[in-house]
Amino acid sequence: MKTVRHRIVAVTTVCLLNLSGAICADVPATQQNSVDGKVTRDSIDLFYKIVGPTSGDYVLVLSGGPGEDISSMQGIADALGKKYRCIMWEQRGTGRSKLPKYDSAMINLKAYMEDIEALRKHLHTDKFIVVGNSWGMILGLAYAGTHSDAVSAVVTIGSGPITFEYLGVFSDNQTVRLGPCEIEVRDFWREPSREKADSDRASFERLRAATVAYFYDRKKALQMAAELNPKDYNFRVPPAFLNAEGKYDIRPKLKSIVAPVLLLQGRQDLAGEANICDAHSLIKNSTLAFIDKCGHMPWLEQPEQTWKIVDDFLAHLP
Repeated sequence: MKTVRHRIVAVTTVCLLNLSGAICADVPATQQNSVDGKVTRDSIDLFYKIVGPTSGDYVLVLSGGPGEDISSMQGIADALGKKYRCIMWEQRGTGRSKLPKYDSAMINLKAYMEDIEALRKHLHTDKFIVVGNSWGMILGLAYAGTHSDAVSAVVTIGSGPITFEYLGVFSDNQTVRLGPCEIEVRDFWREPSREKADSDRASFERLRAATVAYFYDRKKALQMAAELNPKDYNFRVPPAFLNAEGKYDIRPKLKSIVAPVLLLQGRQDLAGEANICDAHSLIKNSTLAFIDKCGHMPWLEQPEQTWKIVDDFLAHLP
């Protein structure tokens, strides 16, 4: 179980660089929008913030993890919030969306998807454009395959493992990319005594040590590692999710997606190319695009290429 936990925690993306620029820099002041709200489902308050113009299509932004704060996706809102109403969704167990307990009844794929469906009905909108990174990709594609009529398009920016087996590949690739110093730090925080004394601190320090594996550019990785904040992660969520889903596999849901899908990935994404190519082969109306010299978070490493590809895809939606 310990190995499993390390693997699922590895899915948590580390994207907390503070990018410059206001959320709605190119939107006239009279059209700017910033609305806080919440959806209550089964006595659980789930919070969100909408940024962008006061009208137009909704873009649902899904962060990684599971268990990562939506602040990691600020760069996504900065870019897409110029044109779309971006919903910065605080998934259950993250940010202000607190849970009374963390077990398989509270943390499971169905619950996450039903939360999104409750949000859609709450906002009185027929469809979302869904944008996700890592775990956000997994959740976004699963939702699009389950509620096909509720999604007008999906954009994935950085891959999440679509099966438990690909999660193992993700974890193995992470280990291969770490140098002796990072491995030493990781193993230091894996020691049972430190795990027992403060499991959240141990999980965070292991994640910080692994940051270099998520980037092509080592300098950007080191910058991010220095800026990570343990408050932006809930390390109780990943093991609860895996306890609920076990050897998960969302591939059957991918076959049911009818909306256009953009699968955008860095060539050096530690998720590997087989994972994204498998998803591409199963999603009928999907476009696959790679960016060279780029890791797990393309909008941070190669923003110009990222937004050129994404903007072109969104501009050609029906």
